[in-house]
Amino acid sequence: MSDGKRWQANLLTDRPDLRAVRIRDIHDDSRGRVRARLYLPPESSPAPTAALVWVHGGAFIIGSLDAREAHWPAIKLAAGGIPVLSVDYRMCIEGVHYPAPQDDVLAAWQWACDSAETLGVTREQLHLGGGSAGACLVAGATLRLRDTGKALPASLYLAYPVLEGRLPPATPDMLAELSASKLPADEWIAEMFATWAGAARWDDPYVAPGLADPSGLPPTYVLTCGRDALRRSSEPYVTRLTEAGVTVWHDVLSHSEHAPLDRPGTPDGERAVARLGTWLRAGIAGMSE
Repeated sequence: MSDGKRWQANLLTDRPDLRAVRIRDIHDDSRGRVRARLYLPPESSPAPTAALVWVHGGAFIIGSLDAREAHWPAIKLAAGGIPVLSVDYRMCIEGVHYPAPQDDVLAAWQWACDSAETLGVTREQLHLGGGSAGACLVAGATLRLRDTGKALPASLYLAYPVLEGRLPPATPDMLAELSASKLPADEWIAEMFATWAGAARWDDPYVAPGLADPSGLPPTYVLTCGRDALRRSSEPYVTRLTEAGVTVWHDVLSHSEHAPLDRPGTPDGERAVARLGTWLRAGIAGMSE
């Protein structure tokens, strides 16, 4: 048994309530390259009011549908009644760069739009989200949808996103929390971003969505982690969204390191999934309750 399958089996042993989730893989090249895993709620669940197209992270170079960040939020949300399409995409290795991984996200989004009935929802009830590098792909893909006049998601979810290759300086308010953690060097973040961008300009808005004009984007939920250097970019992006008139909700997990959605069962991981479920079910009105 692979490591990915082994931890998933252990998860079901610890959490038998997840066993009723219906899971199947999707391979479809009729709309572009679609590799994904569909998570449907248990048969006895009420009709869903929202579904999520979910894109895991991994610094643009690692990750799969068996990764914790791909599988755990998906099965957890589905067990709670929210269908999820977890997206596989090409890694930036062996000559792959922008726009190929983002094209895969767009192809999966189109598949979900065309197959909304399979997820038990309407197209208007489909949301799009991603974590870390996956959030970069999602944010850029949504800009491309906006700019080409195609169907936008009901909302956008950006968890601890990578939004640009050169992070702005930390504000004084961030410094104390960031100094408590071992953080990746700016050079490492720049190298990661260069791997993603390839020959594309680093200020291309589809490559670096944190630098884009976000006007016209759907309601957006941004999750940042207090002990994560990437908040230096994501928190100013919250301001940009607000100034552009986008409805935005921002959560900071003050004592959390990067990627709580990659840590099944931890307090910050459980909270991150629970807050995402609230956002999908109730929108911004539910987040303040």
